Amino acid sequence: MDFLLDDDLDIDLDSLASPNAEPETVDSPPAAPARGDPASHQSAPEGMAWFEAASAFGAVRLCVQADGAARHAAAAAVALHQAGPLLDALDDWTTLDLDWRWTAAPEAVDAGSHVVVQWPAAGTAPVVALLALPWALVRHMPPPTGTLAADVRWEAAPATVVVARLALGADELAALEPGGAVVLPDSMRPDWRGLLRALDEPLDAGAPLALAPPHAPKVVPRDHVTAVLPPDGAAVTCEVRLDGTPTLAIARLAGWQFGDLGDLGAGASLWRCDNVPRRCARGTLMPWGDGWALALDAVQSA
Repeated sequence: MDFLLDDDLDIDLDSLASPNAEPETVDSPPAAPARGDPASHQSAPEGMAWFEAASAFGAVRLCVQADGAARHAAAAAVALHQAGPLLDALDDWTTLDLDWRWTAAPEAVDAGSHVVVQWPAAGTAPVVALLALPWALVRHMPPPTGTLAADVRWEAAPATVVVARLALGADELAALEPGGAVVLPDSMRPDWRGLLRALDEPLDAGAPLALAPPHAPKVVPRDHVTAVLPPDGAAVTCEVRLDGTPTLAIARLAGWQFGDLGDLGAGASLWRCDNVPRRCARGTLMPWGDGWALALDAVQSA
């Protein structure tokens, strides 16, 4: 049955019911552990209700903290209604038709996959909501305005700065040694670009960076983005990333705000990006003719 809470929010109580338990007896599920942090297993605060909506950009997640525990569909509907101003603002910004469903807390959170937004920004209201937006959605949108700009706190996130992408053969990887160097061919182009992305975002994601010099990159308009290298037999896609991993405001990471990121240092590493990305060498960026190279200080098993 439909439970009409107001003119804008039409909630289907049957669809809100948890698929894994009887709605009249469902307690708030435990909070999701952060990936790679076993110590983060803990119970959710009383009154936490989780919701999820599918989109073409990935799952959008919402959790609402309110008075009392959301033990059944009616209580979940009330919790969802309390976040109505936030959801209305999200609808206006994205123009997506999101179908929210009450769900258990996610079993795991993929680091870097979502932007976390808190509403209200000060966190002093009786109701606090956390909204997790897929990075793909955020990068697709213009800068937020209205409620999403004034009343929402966009949490800063750790960033990865990619200055080069290479296709290296197994023999080239095996030949890496301390004292050697990896030349960055793209650095010899006048329009050398890198990528700024949230930690653990997909390889093809990110905001474009101008790299002159590479250790002091600048966020620039999306006129050109480093291309993903096509598969080429035995070649392995590799990236050279700055070792400095700054925590940046979302406006920078999303590419909404252009300008300098500051001097992040010349320390950099070569990463293999096949399967699970892993570091295979460390070094320092240095000028090399008309471009740059990574002078290797240490090599790990590739």
